[in-house]
Amino acid sequence: MPFRNIPTDAAAPLAQLIDTHSGQVSSMALTRNAGFDLTLLAFAPGESVSEEEYFGDTLYYVLEGAACVVLPDARVTLRAGEVLRVPAHVEHAVEGADERGFKLLQLSAQQ
Repeated sequence: MPFRNIPTDAAAPLAQLIDTHSGQVSSMALTRNAGFDLTLLAFAPGESVSEEEYFGDTLYYVLEGAACVVLPDARVTLRAGEVLRVPAHVEHAVEGADERGFKLLQLSAQQ
């Protein structure tokens, strides 16, 4: 499984590998293979990702700030250091939990 965009010469904080840019959601793929996708996402204040659905389970791990995962029947707030699994085939959206931006790591299984 080839990783990319990860330093090999010195350790670095994961959240510092991606920057927040005003008015957009930034993404950086860390790997893609037949088993899963691993992506860093940085959300500027007020930005979100509308409803989406994945074929496999999706794990969200918040690195900085606070995010809200909007599920069909619930809104789950995650703060830095917290993780949530969204089961396969469940439509959900991701947005900020407050007026600040946030960064998260998304792991999506390919089933």
